[in-house]
Amino acid sequence: MALNKIINGTYQPKKDFETDVELSSLNGHDFTLTAKKNIFFTLSELQRDLDLYVVNLDKSGAPLAVDGILYNAGASSNPGTEDESIFLQLKPGSWRVYVRENLGTNLEKPLKDGNFNYKLEIDSQSFLENAVLTDDPFLDYQWHLFNTGLLNSNLVTDVEGRFAQSITTPNIDILAPEAWKLRTDGSDVILAIIDGGVDLTHPDLKENLWVNPLANQDDQYKNDIHGWDFVNDSPNIIPDDHGTHVAGIAAAKGNNGIGVAGVAWNAKIMSLDVFAPGKKDGREIIDAMHYAIDHGAKVINMSLGGNRKISASDIKRLDLESEYRAAFQKAYDKDVFIAVAAGNEGDRRGDLNRFEQAGNMDVYSSSPAYFNQEFSNVASVVSSDSSANRSPYSNYGMTTSIAAPGGDISKSEAIYVPKAGDSGETIEASLNYGILSTFPVGKVDSLFGDGYGMNQGTSMSAPVISGMATLIRSANSSITAPETLAILRAGATVESTLKSYVSGGKSANLYDSLLLAENWTGPSDLLKVNQSAETPIINLSFLTGAMKVKGEVTVSRNAAFDPITGFYQAINEYGHVYDSLGNVLKPGDENYSASALAESNIVSSISNVSLEDGKSIDSEVVLEDSAFIAPFSVVNGETWFAFADANTDGFAHFKMLGDNTFGLEDIRGGGDQDFDDHIISFKATEII
Repeated sequence: MALNKIINGTYQPKKDFETDVELSSLNGHDFTLTAKKNIFFTLSELQRDLDLYVVNLDKSGAPLAVDGILYNAGASSNPGTEDESIFLQLKPGSWRVYVRENLGTNLEKPLKDGNFNYKLEIDSQSFLENAVLTDDPFLDYQWHLFNTGLLNSNLVTDVEGRFAQSITTPNIDILAPEAWKLRTDGSDVILAIIDGGVDLTHPDLKENLWVNPLANQDDQYKNDIHGWDFVNDSPNIIPDDHGTHVAGIAAAKGNNGIGVAGVAWNAKIMSLDVFAPGKKDGREIIDAMHYAIDHGAKVINMSLGGNRKISASDIKRLDLESEYRAAFQKAYDKDVFIAVAAGNEGDRRGDLNRFEQAGNMDVYSSSPAYFNQEFSNVASVVSSDSSANRSPYSNYGMTTSIAAPGGDISKSEAIYVPKAGDSGETIEASLNYGILSTFPVGKVDSLFGDGYGMNQGTSMSAPVISGMATLIRSANSSITAPETLAILRAGATVESTLKSYVSGGKSANLYDSLLLAENWTGPSDLLKVNQSAETPIINLSFLTGAMKVKGEVTVSRNAAFDPITGFYQAINEYGHVYDSLGNVLKPGDENYSASALAESNIVSSISNVSLEDGKSIDSEVVLEDSAFIAPFSVVNGETWFAFADANTDGFAHFKMLGDNTFGLEDIRGGGDQDFDDHIISFKATEII
């Protein structure tokens, strides 16, 4: 098969689907690669439950197996007749894409016609034209940026290739290559790394260092060219493993032919060392925050903190916290975005070594991460692994802001790498699921050579977010720090695996967030996410507990009847609500209306609107504490919703007339269906 060729067609097994004998013999499509390639395979128009697999073939053309067990490189096994798709980066060699029937779900009758559609793309032009794959040699192993499945076979050089399986889940990443097509330059944003010192000589970092234009004009911080050591009160930054690793995740130089890529390739790194050897008084971090704010940083990363057996409301009484609070207030006032690691006490080790539920931030707190509950410019970042699960160590809670990849080095895979010399032999080594980034030169020599290695922690997930924030703020200088956090959450992927561990199950998605930023016209853009004529809602799921939306509502009437309109809180864009017992009700369920319009569920600031025919009114509102809000209207004693199943006449009485603009049809059965009896529009003016 020629490379870059798309194959479309149907695949029909020789036998019925009564058993999996025919399919388990791996009938499918074979192809050979002469170079490393990205492949995309999709299966569609299924008539029953089929699953999709990719397997490496040995020299004889047989599927690669060990002890009779197939070593599939990738799989897609969605339930029922959902489409299946696989994206993998494959090494040179022979491969087979094949299907198997899920016999456990296909019990009704044998399938006489096994046709389905498939498409195989190798180095898809549509992907390559809409993404930027850098020439950094270790990008393939930065799964948090570009998760190709990280086949350990890509590192295997032995002739058997026995370990040709994915060790990460393909596509579980922040969509960095797609986002970099939109923007790579964050050079106009200063990113302060409050941490251990950054290696200022590292070849992947030195070109991105902030240079203080006033380094010789400040009596307090003399010669502070790239930052300051707040422990020893010195401009001499001591290279630190942790600080250098954090800096590389956020802002290592990208597409420079060496090492790794950071999220924001060209951000200006300000190194503020608060962990250097020396005597500490506990105020180094606070002093560093003031320095960063005073010297023009627009983004601060704080991969630091500690868990406390005290609630966020009680922690305020501690002496040092008042000084912290003043620094965070100053950051808010000066429009500085801050990403803070949520903490790493969320596993059994934390329960035993600290206290029970040490990592539950809804019960206890981690300082300074808990400040996200007070300030809308602060993100508390949870760590996720390469399968979109919470990393086992990570702190968690509905009061946290967002999840981002932080790795899990407790998982590892055996791999084979070339032995030193020219013998062609290999030696066994181990590759873990951590985040690959920079280390100080001369201190760490890993599989990736001097100056690079893997680590894990919310310390690693926080700089993913601060790097994203750097690109967002670079995209449009009018985007404020609270709006940056709102954009991060509005553009996030909702992962079902994270819904119990982070507010809204929000997981970092650089592409969708940057797309919002690049096309930014104002806060109302955020309300349009998931909005369509079929799901007439306003999306407020980007809000955090510390965040509010200020705006203006305009209501006009053109109707003989007198509708009384308003909005109620919904769980999702489909209008689902909770009843008084916490059960989920969908439109059409018994007691839906009573639960939706319960007094506690009504958005009082934009409800109970009644006005004369031909008139309109304007009012200022503040919205908070809502996921989605949907319209309702009471007309002549009947309640109408935007969802047809919720209405006694089976008609959807609201329609989207434009962005954040709803039209009401107030007559039972649909009337004239002009949807102008009440027109309600909302314009967001500010995120606070």
